[in-house]
Amino acid sequence: MLSGCVARGGEPAGTPPAPPTSEPPTPAPTPRFSYDDPSVDAAGDPLAVAFNSRERFRDAGWLVDDFEDERLWGTFAGRYAVEEDVVYCGSQSLRLEARPADERVWIYRTFDGGIDLSDADLSLAVNLETPDTEGITVRLAAPDYDNTLLLGRHVWAAGWQRLDLGPRRVTGSPDLSNVTEISIQLYTGGGTTARFYVDSLRAKPRADAGKVMITFDDNTRSQYDTAYPILESHGFPGVVGVIPWTVGSSHRIPRSGMDEMVDSGWDMVSHPQQSDSFRDLSPADQRASIRESKAWLVENGFERGADFIIWPYGRYDESALDAASDYHYLGFVTVGGPTGAISDPQIVGRTDGDDVQKAKRALDFAAQYNQLSVLMYHDVTGKGRSVSPAAFAETMDYVDELGLDVVTASSYWESIRDTV
Repeated sequence: MLSGCVARGGEPAGTPPAPPTSEPPTPAPTPRFSYDDPSVDAAGDPLAVAFNSRERFRDAGWLVDDFEDERLWGTFAGRYAVEEDVVYCGSQSLRLEARPADERVWIYRTFDGGIDLSDADLSLAVNLETPDTEGITVRLAAPDYDNTLLLGRHVWAAGWQRLDLGPRRVTGSPDLSNVTEISIQLYTGGGTTARFYVDSLRAKPRADAGKVMITFDDNTRSQYDTAYPILESHGFPGVVGVIPWTVGSSHRIPRSGMDEMVDSGWDMVSHPQQSDSFRDLSPADQRASIRESKAWLVENGFERGADFIIWPYGRYDESALDAASDYHYLGFVTVGGPTGAISDPQIVGRTDGDDVQKAKRALDFAAQYNQLSVLMYHDVTGKGRSVSPAAFAETMDYVDELGLDVVTASSYWESIRDTV
């Protein structure tokens, strides 16, 4: 759970020491597998990662607004109020509400003389109370309404999350060295209630170049038969979200094919999909599913990708994020679009690659604003809603044309893990 401020040294400010106890420590369970990664504490769970990436990354960069002075903010629509009981950092957050008669809730803050965000990516701490899922939009007027950059992210109700805001739409020719207004909006269309909390708007240095990650869910056969040769022709690696209990089925990537792909630089990552989404599982079942999926990867020689998870159905809740943070450094959701510098590593957004034009637009933003664009695929057959082999090849040609660096989950993590 994300809560409390983080001091300059990286430790949560004001965190009380653990109370003394006379109880003997509970012995660690004897593992049924071996795991020799020296970064993992041998006294604990051998599958656990060395640190909680959400806690490490959550307050990197510099503060743009801490919402401690609500008078700096005005409203275009809906309403807001000071909230002292649901706080991410400091003494208060702002509670934003859209009533059924409102189409949206929309607040804004102006900056006299403008602020320079030309080399920065923004993130915003958000706690969505209702509805269960929605999109948050942040607009930068640079310097006026004729020249704006629209940023956004989709979010599930799951306690406090730091949304890494990526570009969605450009109007005019925004000059990000002169941002005169920042607004935050949630659109409902009316007829329903929306309530969420915002806190701690921060900025991080923008990456030096755009990157793309090509991900595949469900380890389906066409990923090996069709997508793999196309990517090999470009020298691109990919990332497969493996449902362990499906390996061996005729319509899945053959076990030998998984080894071949990994030898070519691909990652096999966790995709612990059950019949229900993680929002419908108990916390105990969430944790067991996450842990067993990672155990399978480790036991079968896929350690390189085992520290990363693709969320089943793209859905999560607060307890699922807590469990995943014990076993994974990065998590990937279904929607989100291009992402700037990572501040909440468990909810990295992706773009639906089956829509070629949407994929190309995300790639354009990655190239223009030095973003990470994570493309999402399932089948590559052209059947139903899946992308055709020709359309998939077209998108990969476009990646080549833009000169974007193609990364995997593991290579991307290695490039950012020590940047905080």
